[in-house]
Amino acid sequence: MEQNRLLRIRDVQQRVSLGRSTIWLWIKQKRFPSGFKLSNSVRVWHERDINDFVEGKWNEQK
Repeated sequence: MEQNRLLRIRDVQQRVSLGRSTIWLWIKQKRFPSGFKLSNSVRVWHERDINDFVEGKWNEQK
């Protein structure tokens, strides 16, 4: 499985079956990978971080 891709918010939502507002809340609470900004209006996540989250392997120290 390719894990070097960058995922936009819609892709992340589909992978984790969570709504956008829940994802942002959990990021604020450090319960979800924060990803990084490509520009002022674009945030992306590494596919491997989202896969780790789904598998229960993600933690905020990464």
